[in-house]
Amino acid sequence: MPEKDLNKIDFYDDEKHFYEDFWKSRQYEHLSEISAIDKLLTGKRFKIAMDFGGGYGRLSEALLKYSDKVILVDPSTKQLDIARKKFIHSQKIDYVLLDRKDYIPAPDNSLDLILMVRVSHHVIDPTQLFKDIYRALQPGGFAIIEVASNAHFINRMKRLAKLKSPSKTPIRVGSVANGITDDTPFVNHNPNTIKNQLIEAGFKYEKKLSVSNLRSSFLKKHLKAQSLAKVEKHLQAPLATISFGPSIFILVKK
Repeated sequence: MPEKDLNKIDFYDDEKHFYEDFWKSRQYEHLSEISAIDKLLTGKRFKIAMDFGGGYGRLSEALLKYSDKVILVDPSTKQLDIARKKFIHSQKIDYVLLDRKDYIPAPDNSLDLILMVRVSHHVIDPTQLFKDIYRALQPGGFAIIEVASNAHFINRMKRLAKLKSPSKTPIRVGSVANGITDDTPFVNHNPNTIKNQLIEAGFKYEKKLSVSNLRSSFLKKHLKAQSLAKVEKHLQAPLATISFGPSIFILVKK
């Protein structure tokens, strides 16, 4: 039986899958990602930003703080419909249905910022996608690329116990659950590999942050998300030096 397409992401349109519900128990992670975006974009202003793979617009609101216009791009009709209702009173968001996962639906040199969060784990080889992000950005434009990391601290300790180093290639880590019969596998990437791929695509590396550093069922059970997020703000920059967290945000410039 052939292996399932690792890039298949149709489950976001599945009637049994409610992506908003997925985030109800992940308020800490959401606040952590907002904090990372603020740290990377404070002091900057953009005319046109793209939230690539932005789902129902969970992070689009954060982009509106720094952008005159946000283009929300996603392959799920269902998610875009939810976003339209969410931002029904906003004239600053456009919606684009994605039909090719390795393509940025924008003309050459037309965007000032591209945000790509919670997307890399659906893409086995992002090299072509990074080239297209570079193509679509205007000179001097920025991209924030989030990496679902296979080299976070806990994983490194586990591999060290087996006298192994973190994999430089993507690792399949599981499947989307929530009652979906046609599961879609996830992969984690090595942040250094992603960084090198971005540089090979032509980007200048600017900065990285370690995000969701306190992701722990124990901590989340005993402490409020807002309390964890306050501590998180102070950890993202220093822990980035060792790529500590399960999520790494990389800022690059064209």
